[in-house]
Amino acid sequence: MGDSASHRPFRRHSTSPDDRRAFADPSETAHIPVGGHHNENTELPPTRALAERHGLPPGATVLLRRRRADVLPVVVRTWSEWRILAAAGVLRPYVPRVLEARADRTVLVYVPGTPLGEEYPDGTPVDSALVRQLARLLARTCLVERTALPPLPLEHPRDRTDSRGFLRALVTTHHRRIVCANWGVYGGLFEALGVPPQALAEWGERLPELTPRPFSLLHGDLHRDNVIVTPDGQPPLVAIDWELATYGDPLHDLAIHLVRMRYPAGQWEEVVGAWIAEMLRMRRAAVAGVTNDLWYYLEFERAQSLFPDVLRTVRGLNAPFGQAELDRAAADVTRALRVAAEPLWLPRVPDEDRVAEVLEEWAGTGGGRVRVSRSPGRDTRPRVPWPRLAEDGSA
Repeated sequence: MGDSASHRPFRRHSTSPDDRRAFADPSETAHIPVGGHHNENTELPPTRALAERHGLPPGATVLLRRRRADVLPVVVRTWSEWRILAAAGVLRPYVPRVLEARADRTVLVYVPGTPLGEEYPDGTPVDSALVRQLARLLARTCLVERTALPPLPLEHPRDRTDSRGFLRALVTTHHRRIVCANWGVYGGLFEALGVPPQALAEWGERLPELTPRPFSLLHGDLHRDNVIVTPDGQPPLVAIDWELATYGDPLHDLAIHLVRMRYPAGQWEEVVGAWIAEMLRMRRAAVAGVTNDLWYYLEFERAQSLFPDVLRTVRGLNAPFGQAELDRAAADVTRALRVAAEPLWLPRVPDEDRVAEVLEEWAGTGGGRVRVSRSPGRDTRPRVPWPRLAEDGSA
């Protein structure tokens, strides 16, 4: 990915009768499916025409990513992934190279290697040298100029250092696109679990002023399965799956990384320290207020994740199901409730037995027939002071 061919422009196509005929060599049969939550990913040998257009070497493979139509609206996208990767050429070879794109699918150069999660499963400490490389990946995104990126949504702060405005815009967007978009069907389920409809929106209203920091491109989902360890170490790591990337306060990217990487608690200080060290080299102003403001981004990540976590779990619980499947779903939902309870001010979290009862009733009625008492609007709650981070980054 680091040769001169990597700087060739990509092509965007609007239609095609068949993706595999358009991109895959029909003489080859090795169409290898690759795991993906929001996309169907397939590793393919390219057609001769595709390889020649983009200067691909002999034996190269491409990755066809096609948006899945059956996925619930549980994430917020700022741009199409191909637009992000096309604008982020300055980050190669640490990001995949996009070749061609159309409305709901993208063709990338396939990145060989091993997902970081296969070498270091969730909850296990990551080698310190890799922690520094991960921090470098997060910091390098500030090299992408704002002018290289597509236009931003209207709700995005006009002041490109307004950290509080950015976080409040995140809250508003997640509340509208995820909570409100799904409340008509799943609102009764959330209320039965003790989650009021305006919980996330009110979290945003409680935000204090934050330290201004210069905005930059953010990956938005850098966890163990979205990092590839390359076989030759050149580069050591490649960050994949940029579809949730956005532009904003770099502390948001750090908080997402800390939570979704599932580092053991004892490694958090090392990760934050590595990130600060890299940011001091790349953009010193980005570390302003980190020991105070990181708390709020961590709280937002824990609060907003409740909704997609519950929705995905329930969507996967299809009757008829066995007791083991119900128990796993109840454990997952209970865990998500406990993580979000503090930031969302949930008065009490039901135990796993009660959660299992709610899920069983929900699945047994076909879903969507538990009474919804309120829409996800506004109500009032007492205000309490926020905790602050200690100097070592702990609560």
